[in-house]
Amino acid sequence: MSTTETERPIAPLDLAAERASFGNDLEEAVLRVLRSGQYVGGPEVEAFERNFAAYSGVDHAVAVSSGTDALVLGLRALGVQAGDRVLTSPFTFFASAGTVAWVGAMPRFADVSLETGLLDPAACASVVEDGTKCILPVHLYGQPCDGSGFRELADAHGCTLLEDGAQAHGARRESGGPGVQADACTYSFYPTKNLGGAGEAGLVTTRDADVAEGLRNLRDHGSAAKYRHGAVGTNARMDAIQAAVLNVKLPHLEGWNERRRELAAIYDGAFEGHERVLPLRTEEGVTHARHQYTVRITAGASRDDVLEGLKERSIFAAVHYPLPVHVQAAAQPWGYGPGDFPNAERLAEEVLCLPVHPFLENADAERVAAALLDCIVD
Repeated sequence: MSTTETERPIAPLDLAAERASFGNDLEEAVLRVLRSGQYVGGPEVEAFERNFAAYSGVDHAVAVSSGTDALVLGLRALGVQAGDRVLTSPFTFFASAGTVAWVGAMPRFADVSLETGLLDPAACASVVEDGTKCILPVHLYGQPCDGSGFRELADAHGCTLLEDGAQAHGARRESGGPGVQADACTYSFYPTKNLGGAGEAGLVTTRDADVAEGLRNLRDHGSAAKYRHGAVGTNARMDAIQAAVLNVKLPHLEGWNERRRELAAIYDGAFEGHERVLPLRTEEGVTHARHQYTVRITAGASRDDVLEGLKERSIFAAVHYPLPVHVQAAAQPWGYGPGDFPNAERLAEEVLCLPVHPFLENADAERVAAALLDCIVD
């Protein structure tokens, strides 16, 4: 099969279509901020904090300047200090572990499930050490981890629980969504996320008023009052334009996620029973946010050849992530190497993320699925 001139490219996301769906609403929100003269913090940011806290089912939300800053400040607010150990995933974006090292703590890892890509509380139980200060599970690809299980594990070992929800806006389990069981949960609103801003933005949710107060101080140079600094913080405040954009988009998130699930169901049907295309398993009782629709290319088929074959057909899939965290060059001081986490390493060789954004048509998903299977046969 070869690309024809009539085949419309299918990309992992379509920000132009998303923007067009709002008419003038986004532009009007941005102009409202520009006319107000309140560019950092202020009413738009405060409104978004209230709105997202209510949406997430938690008491407090503290808006910050990026998902990375959310992790850094979340760790700091939960008391993680230099020399502490933080248990997290070796199969995710580097920031989850990188921010642990950035605050002077030591990242520690447990292997993930080969079927879901998620950390499992039972598997982590054998890895929690004396000196483990915090457990940091990642809600990978939009599927939430077992928050109740991690809460029990953290309590049993005297740890705090910080969840990375950067890919899981609107995800749910029977026990609640990200952050409901945790001491704090971090989010990114990078434009590619299910809920994305017009640039960098992040947020931390928490059930604890003291943690929320600490986060607000840390994002403003440790200042609870102007020119009074009780801690060494940083400048990690959210821009008002980002909050205005997110306030416009938030009411649409549930519908977008439902559309993602509809497209995922088309993929599920197409790949059912296939030996070389294995979708990552969705656990029981989970409402998946479908930030990514991820399959494993197995049984001798080459993931990279499939990726190139899709590209030749004007279909642009992606690999998240081609190299596990523990074998990155920057991770060498943490004492791990190849072979330490075989499931994470195998997933890095096999995973392929297919377009699943809410502005695709059913026919687009059907075309992607058919093309992928065609590439496997080829």
